[in-house]
Amino acid sequence: MMCIIICLFIVNLTYITFCSSISVNDLKINENFLSNQKYHHYQELADLFQNLVLRYPNLARLHSIGKSSENRDLLVLEISENVSNRKIGEPMMKFVANMHGDETVGRQLMVFLAQYLLQNYGTDKRVTTIVNSTDIFIMPSMNPDGFEESWEGNCNSRNNYIGRNNAHGVDLNRDFPDQFIDAFNNSNGLPAKQNETLALMTWIVSNPFVLSANLHGGAVVASYPYDDSASGLDCCAESPTPDNDVFRHLASVYANAHPFMKTGVACPLDTFENGITNGALWYEVKGGMQDFNYLHSNCFEVTFELSCCKYPNASNMSYEWSNNKESLLSFMEAVHMGIKVISTLKFLFTGVVMDHNGAGIQAAQIVVEGINHVVTTTNRGEYWRLLVPGNYQVAVTAWGYKPSNATPVTVVEGQVSWKNFTLEIDSSHSDVNLNNQVEIIFHPKMDENGFATPTTFKHHSNEELKEEMNALSTNYPSITRLYSIGTSVEGRDLLVLEVSDNPGVHEPGEPEFKYVANMHGNEVVGREMLLLLLKYLCENYGTNPQVTNLINTTRIHIMPTMNPDGYQRAQEEPETAAVMSWIKSYPFVLSANLHGGSLVANYPYDDNRSQTNGIPNPTPDDDVFKMLAKVYSNAHPTMHIPTPCKDQPREVFPDGIVNGANWYVVPGGMQDWNYLNSNCFEITIEMGCMKFPHASELQQYWLQNRLSLVSFIEAVHKGVSGFVRSTEGNGIANATISVFGIEHHVISAAAGDFWRLLLPGNYTITTSAHGYGTYLIFKKLYFKNIYYNSLIIFGTTWRSKPFPKLLVQHVN
Repeated sequence: MMCIIICLFIVNLTYITFCSSISVNDLKINENFLSNQKYHHYQELADLFQNLVLRYPNLARLHSIGKSSENRDLLVLEISENVSNRKIGEPMMKFVANMHGDETVGRQLMVFLAQYLLQNYGTDKRVTTIVNSTDIFIMPSMNPDGFEESWEGNCNSRNNYIGRNNAHGVDLNRDFPDQFIDAFNNSNGLPAKQNETLALMTWIVSNPFVLSANLHGGAVVASYPYDDSASGLDCCAESPTPDNDVFRHLASVYANAHPFMKTGVACPLDTFENGITNGALWYEVKGGMQDFNYLHSNCFEVTFELSCCKYPNASNMSYEWSNNKESLLSFMEAVHMGIKVISTLKFLFTGVVMDHNGAGIQAAQIVVEGINHVVTTTNRGEYWRLLVPGNYQVAVTAWGYKPSNATPVTVVEGQVSWKNFTLEIDSSHSDVNLNNQVEIIFHPKMDENGFATPTTFKHHSNEELKEEMNALSTNYPSITRLYSIGTSVEGRDLLVLEVSDNPGVHEPGEPEFKYVANMHGNEVVGREMLLLLLKYLCENYGTNPQVTNLINTTRIHIMPTMNPDGYQRAQEEPETAAVMSWIKSYPFVLSANLHGGSLVANYPYDDNRSQTNGIPNPTPDDDVFKMLAKVYSNAHPTMHIPTPCKDQPREVFPDGIVNGANWYVVPGGMQDWNYLNSNCFEITIEMGCMKFPHASELQQYWLQNRLSLVSFIEAVHKGVSGFVRSTEGNGIANATISVFGIEHHVISAAAGDFWRLLLPGNYTITTSAHGYGTYLIFKKLYFKNIYYNSLIIFGTTWRSKPFPKLLVQHVN
């Protein structure tokens, strides 16, 4: 048995050697898969990969990263020593083939490569070392629909590029965001993308790939970024990346190991020096995938054109395998230089960025002086930085931490270097570690209504209401602030009591919420419920974990009466103007307007073009509004049960919710104004059939609505939130946050913080600001207890200079 010596990365950056338990003997390479030369069509490919997973369960795992236009799975086979648990420091690399459906050599080579790695693991030293030290992802076909329409033996594309393009006739290698194109096709800032493109974009930015190969056909050459330029020419103008030396070397690793590619003249009329070329120097590709990898992730991707004929007969596949096998293995080895010392000029500079407790810091930026391209750390703090030999100054920055000092690093051929960085928290950033610690000195006993002190359920006059709000503000000064947003027609203050762990201050990253009641002076239930809610929040802070967490993480504004004079007013009245100004002055995210006279949660829009009752008029966020309405309705013991009020026997509301216009048209309503003129999503809660019930009924109203009132405030945390900052760390106000497919934007607040209410699902989000590039993120939102959590994705900008960079950070 031969002993494999492998360098393992551990936290303190020392190295250990160990003898692998795998017996590696000098046995003959197993290539029996070449005996049956045929192209594997979609179902055959799926069956083959499933069988490989069954045969090699510890080495292989099958993924689908999405669906094609015709609903075929985009299959990826992952191969690694312990495929279910990537070791810290183990780099990830990927192969993507058959992006153009009629370019098939790469597709079949990936089928061969998967079998070669698995069948020879444990018997071939080289294969075993690659699999032990690399997390490999193999996608034989990005365009399975196009492949099924292509014809074997065709060296060129069919008419109208049938087969080359996807089922919708789109060239997938022209469908990615392009850094030099300013115009977009829709108001969300992102052109319509194909299913296959969106799946790849999401996969690329959601995983810390280090190296990638995109396999094509129709020439024999290694092409490296950039694929396009700002020249406006169709070809012949080189467009180098900041890492041009690294890319040239990566291209050469493949070309030099290929017997014909390295000559540069493998196909008629083609001449490529040493078999490599800058993409734009050859011909410009706008919207290409390899540029997207470099600009929007840590991944360095090179495109390999593998054959002069796009779809040669299957009988040629063993020949193509012999031409490309060494190149494929060498390119895989290029990702983990330092784990296995190989003869190459490339170097992998790697390590972990940690805080003072030794925990990895996610999204820290690794900055190499003189190279205008950063890579970012994983959620475990890992990073990999491809460099060629030389002397470098390397520094690390991360939001909320002090930047590291520039550290000299010497890259030496054939040597591995691990470098850890430990960053100190920068306490000057107010949005870092803001969780207040509430010391619970005693646990007062709460009564059946949830209060610590006696409560009188009564209707409060305006003066009594003001006195109660003043008393709460006086008794709980550390969590409340009483303020007026204006006066009514008769000069009464429109009072708001803020409840927050830091009253009077917008804490960056903390969403703002509001309740407004008594808009109609004779609908009084909401007015009394909000006064009771204020008492409940104040008395339960520090003792009730739910209330304490809510106040610590949310800035809550409560206006018990918008109409203290008791009259319904037209839009030009001062109450309306004051509320409109108030809404514009705070970054409200969620709101409810409390009414009476029915029992239902009503959501926008409240009117429609024809001004006709019974015709629904949904907003672009109709699903979100339905969810918000159900949050309130489902927490109420009877609202979600479709039982009509006695005086309105025909009013039956399924699930206790209704679109406003589908009920009756209200032109000029406040909930529509919130949605159309601010970031705030507002619904209207009709709290009961009686507009002005007897005081003896108020306790029952409170018990019915208490949970709903609290649950609805918690809903402000559903969706995605974060910060929009420049690369210098400055918050960017008024940046536009857009969700692809939803024609409604939100705007970042003064500190660059933003909130976007969304349902669980996968989203493509763009962020743009005047004078900055457009930034692209992908989010997968899912339920976890009350809130949605989300994957944290960081990237780079779409544009290069002269636009400053824009980042989205602290995404939740």
